[in-house]
Amino acid sequence: MPRIITLTPNPALDYAVQADFVEPNRKLRCRDPQTHPGGGGINVARAVSRLGGETLAIFTTAGIYGDALVRVVAAEKVPMLTVPVSGETRLAFHITERAQGNEYRFNLPGAQLSAADAKNLLDAVRDNAKPGGYVVGSGSLPPGAPADFWAQAARAAKDKGALFVLDSISGVREAISEGIYMLRQNKHEYQELAGRDLHWPDEITEYAKATVGEGGVERMIVTHGGDGSVMASKNGAVRVGALKVKAHSAVGAGDSFVAALLVGLARGDSDEKALHYGMAAAAATRMTEGTALFDPADVERLYQTTQT
Repeated sequence: MPRIITLTPNPALDYAVQADFVEPNRKLRCRDPQTHPGGGGINVARAVSRLGGETLAIFTTAGIYGDALVRVVAAEKVPMLTVPVSGETRLAFHITERAQGNEYRFNLPGAQLSAADAKNLLDAVRDNAKPGGYVVGSGSLPPGAPADFWAQAARAAKDKGALFVLDSISGVREAISEGIYMLRQNKHEYQELAGRDLHWPDEITEYAKATVGEGGVERMIVTHGGDGSVMASKNGAVRVGALKVKAHSAVGAGDSFVAALLVGLARGDSDEKALHYGMAAAAATRMTEGTALFDPADVERLYQTTQT
């Protein structure tokens, strides 16, 4: 199976707690603290590893939170390559309010990325990407990153014969101009590119097909929350529904979707089966508390319900 490399220029240390209630000007007593690796690309690599795929997580590290991030990634036995930068890796703080079932997510700024740091990240892609493999650029761009960072990453991947996948809201137009294999946008993100809100499913399906037809993206995916997802390619469009589960947290669901989808495509699944596999992983992650990712057994169980 081709290796799935992930690139995370703005990683995070995820810290999640639960509180009975959240009110202003009150001392809030929290419990059940959990610490997990964070940042889109790192989560994709974690999910790929859990699903039995070969992966490598490339990400920046800085300060005490960066050191802690390396430890929690190592604890999950996810292969990694770190690029030290100045400053401090960001902390992402998540509170689940038990009274109303609401989730509050606070993301701190990331460490400044210098031109030399950006070059080191891109060199890591060039040094490790292989023909036929995947490079996934995921998450936000940190302060200081060039607007065309993802376009440069796509170029670095393509120079080595790898397929570049983008799951971000930053630098998307520049990446499309460079040309990429796959773009994933959720129900809120696609609107910036489309210029307006589109109706699910027909208008969004046509939009995804038109985006592919313009030539900058080989596969266009829109995940539309509880409605499902659509993937358009030169072969046409495939749409599948979401799986109904008891959800606790949405953190990492999109990353899990991307990971499972790519694992499915890498092992030769049809577009429809790979899309179902992605939706199963997303649903399984939504079943977990806080910032935890899925249990692989739940992914397989949910996936099998789509194959009957």
